[in-house]
Amino acid sequence: MTQYIRSPRAHILRLLAFSTLCLGSYANALDSKQLESTLEAQGLSTKVALTQDSGLQGLSFVVVEQEGGLWIPLLANDSGKIALGISQNLIFTTDENFKAKLETLLQKVSLNNKQIVDKGVLEVFKQHPNSTITITNKAAKYTTYIVLDPNCPYCRAEVEKLEEYAKDSTLKIMVVGIIEQSSINKAAAFAKLIQDAKTKNEQISVLKKVFNKSFDPSSVRFDEATEQGNISSTLLIMGLKLRKAGLQGVPHIIKEPIK
Repeated sequence: MTQYIRSPRAHILRLLAFSTLCLGSYANALDSKQLESTLEAQGLSTKVALTQDSGLQGLSFVVVEQEGGLWIPLLANDSGKIALGISQNLIFTTDENFKAKLETLLQKVSLNNKQIVDKGVLEVFKQHPNSTITITNKAAKYTTYIVLDPNCPYCRAEVEKLEEYAKDSTLKIMVVGIIEQSSINKAAAFAKLIQDAKTKNEQISVLKKVFNKSFDPSSVRFDEATEQGNISSTLLIMGLKLRKAGLQGVPHIIKEPIK
């Protein structure tokens, strides 16, 4: 599972629940121009990436593309005057045909969005090599990039799996503070503690220490008065860049084959 970033700028789409609708195949009669006007009136992108038969009479699946390439799935009526954001957890149906079409659509959206977000996240890794720890595996077939927040319980679970990930991968790990303010303090403490960790076991030990629920970041002492502030400023910048890249939740994991 994913711990989502608490950001007022995040795009949250809600969908009214459907139980039983009039079902059946039909000719797609979607009024695309009216749909564009409807979306434009709500400040959404008018670039339609694809349309797809939903299997529901009078309704079509529509995917619109935001600036940056991210896709938003919608369910629109033929007139184009109504468009509902789709969230799989808020759709209730016993129709297997509709369910299959929905899953196909969401897989396309998910694949597109992950590719876009992954590209942006990897760019942040490149821009902040000094804020990334590397756990090297000389026999690695993959490089696995992992973004973690110390206050994320799902990230904590991923930290427990690092030895397993390291069996076939060189790990590049970025510990950030993007969930809440205390995350910044813990991430800054991690950045200080990891400086003295030289071996793989020492690095993983520091990660487990910081991601432990009982960890107190105030126990970490910084060399200079400005050191913690400088680290925190870098973490804030990284968090903003990750959001701009489209990252909406952690942990975020990218596994790439080594060429």
